[in-house]
Amino acid sequence: MNAAQARAERRFRRLLWAYPGPYRRRHGVEIFTTLMDMAESGYEPTLAQRLHLVACGIRQRFRLPVRRPFAVLAAVLAAIALGAVGSAGGTWLGWRTATSVPSGDQIRTLTVDMLGATPAQADVFPWETAMNGPVVASRALTPAPYPGDRVRAALTSAGWRIVQFTETREVTSAEAELLGPAVVVPQRSIMFRATKDGLKLTGFSQSALDGVLYGVDVRTDARFDVWAVDTAAVVPCTVAGLLTGALAGWLLVAALTTRVRQAGRAHRTTVAMLGVTATVAAAAPVFALYCKLYQVLGYDSGAPNAYIESSPSAELPAYLVPAGTAIGLVALAAVVVIAARGARTATD
Repeated sequence: MNAAQARAERRFRRLLWAYPGPYRRRHGVEIFTTLMDMAESGYEPTLAQRLHLVACGIRQRFRLPVRRPFAVLAAVLAAIALGAVGSAGGTWLGWRTATSVPSGDQIRTLTVDMLGATPAQADVFPWETAMNGPVVASRALTPAPYPGDRVRAALTSAGWRIVQFTETREVTSAEAELLGPAVVVPQRSIMFRATKDGLKLTGFSQSALDGVLYGVDVRTDARFDVWAVDTAAVVPCTVAGLLTGALAGWLLVAALTTRVRQAGRAHRTTVAMLGVTATVAAAAPVFALYCKLYQVLGYDSGAPNAYIESSPSAELPAYLVPAGTAIGLVALAAVVVIAARGARTATD
C-alpha cells in the first residue's frame, strides 16, 4: 500500500465514524471497500459526496426502529427530559460570562462601613434571581443611629455609583408588648440603588429616632442585595443548551433501542421497566427545570430589583426533586448498562 492509499484509507475510516457502531459492523466493510475501489481507479469523492456520506451517518444515528411506537414515545420523553437538563447547563454557562458578585467578606465589610455595625451583626447569604443569576445579600440589625451619611460615603468609597437615594421620615407603631398599640415612634428610612462594573445594588434601612423618649432603643434595620447584570449570552446559551439536550436525549434512545433489539426478551423487559421508572421519577425534576427555563426566558432584565418570580415549582414538596433526580439517574444508568451487556451477549 503506497502513501496515497494509506491517506485515503485513514480519511474514509474517519468518514465512517459518522455512522453508529451497529450499522458500521453490518455495512461498514461494504461502504469502505466501495470508497477504496473508487480511490484506486483514480476517482476521489467530491466534498459534496463526503458531506452526503456524513449526513447519512448522522441520519442513521437518529433513526428509530420501524413500527415501534414505544420507541418514538421514549425518544420524545428523553428529548424533553434532557432538554430541561441542557437548558439548566446552558444558563449556568451563560452566567459564567457575567461579572462575579463580591465575596461574603467583601459584603460584610461594606455592611460595617455603611451602618457602623460590627461584623458579627451582619448576616450575609447568597441566593438567586429568577434568571438563576448570582445574588449576595446582607441583613443587619444594629443599635447604630441613622446612617444616611455613612451609606453615601461607604458606597462612594467602594466605587459604587449611586443612582437613587431617597430619604423619608415617618412615624410607625411601636411594639404593642412594650408601649401599647396607640404609641408611635418617629422613624427615618432610606431606599438606595447603585451600580458598578456589571453589578447592581439595591437596599433599604429603617432607623428609629428618639427612641429613648418612648422606651424603645435607637436601632437601624437594613438590608441590601448585590447581583450580577445578565449578559447577552445567558438566553442564547440557555436555548442552545435546551436544543443540545433534546438532541442528546433522542440520540440516546436511538442508540439504546438499537442495542436492546439485539438483546434477549428478558433484557428488553428489564430495560422497559427501568425506563418507565426513570420517566416517572424524572417528572418532578424536569417540571422544576422547565419552570426555571420559563423564568429565564421571561425575566425582566430592566427590573430595578433582583426578584424571584413565583412559579408552580415552588409548590412541589421539597423532597421530590432530589429524590426523583437520584432515582431517575440510577434507573437510566441501569438501562444503559443492561442494554450494552445484552447487545454484547447477542453479538457473542
